[in-house]
Amino acid sequence: MNRSHPMRIELPRYSPRAALLLLGMLGVASLARAQAKQPLPSGTVEEYKIGPGDVLSVTVTDAPEFGGKFRVSDTGVIQLPGARDLVVAQGLTAIELSHSIRKALIDAKQLRDPTVNVFIDEYHGSTITVLGSVSKPSVYSLTRRTNVLEALSLAGGALPNSGRTVTVVRGAASAEATGTPIGSVQIIDVARLTAGTDTNANIEVRNGDVINVAPAQVVYVVGAVTKPGGFVLSAPSEGLSVVQAVALAEGFKPLAATHRGLIIRQSTSQQARQEVPVDIQQVLTGKEPDMVLAPNDVLYIPESGTKKTLKVMGDIAMATVNGIAIYGIGYKIGTSH
Repeated sequence: MNRSHPMRIELPRYSPRAALLLLGMLGVASLARAQAKQPLPSGTVEEYKIGPGDVLSVTVTDAPEFGGKFRVSDTGVIQLPGARDLVVAQGLTAIELSHSIRKALIDAKQLRDPTVNVFIDEYHGSTITVLGSVSKPSVYSLTRRTNVLEALSLAGGALPNSGRTVTVVRGAASAEATGTPIGSVQIIDVARLTAGTDTNANIEVRNGDVINVAPAQVVYVVGAVTKPGGFVLSAPSEGLSVVQAVALAEGFKPLAATHRGLIIRQSTSQQARQEVPVDIQQVLTGKEPDMVLAPNDVLYIPESGTKKTLKVMGDIAMATVNGIAIYGIGYKIGTSH
């Protein structure tokens, strides 16, 4: 059966701090190129809608006593000097609020024809959350209309070893604007998004949305092999066979105990972890069927002459994998074609 070839990711031996800085720079550069290909369509620019917590600067020409700085309350209003009632700010643009303030001052018989300007000094009322395989996962303020690529750029860009999908979980603002339920999920193909081949993929994100970049689906081969490391699956649903994994690791070292191979499954959960013995030598000679490795599986080949339990070998393998996944300690995770 034909299988897609997994891709290995080259990581030199950087310190953790240097590695994170490099990944962030690569992510930003990649997204900048993608954004240059796919800007927001002309005529769709929408001004920021004021929300609770925003700090506003209001100026009234020739009547500075009615202006000043105002923080929008949790209920979305500001208390303006001279106005009879609280002025609603939430959901309005700066221009719309300036008209509301002008009308409030006229209705209160404070001024006949005031000129009012509103500026937003601090943005707190509209935020999105960017999580997953990005350089700087966090909560970010929206200062204008923002699409998915721009949201990822705020978070420093997707990491080079990120997966193939971006998931957008819709908040209340998006639900209202699109007519979909709160919490509805939209899954976007990263390749189509960054290539700009699908203009509908680069959707707008709104207040309360959560954007999650999936991590890559990886199989690890560690132990007595020539080039241990992690291999990104280009087709996760197909998996990767033991023989293919060994080939990607460029074969065994001379002291490899090929009869005592071990597959560590469900490696993200210590409690659910399984150690599955595999005689790779028997598999290679056709005496036993080849096994398929699933995403996050670890194939460990010990050195001959060692007498260790399956659990101990599993612990050794997982310690090695953690070093590769986090820091690249002692190994290069590189490309393979």
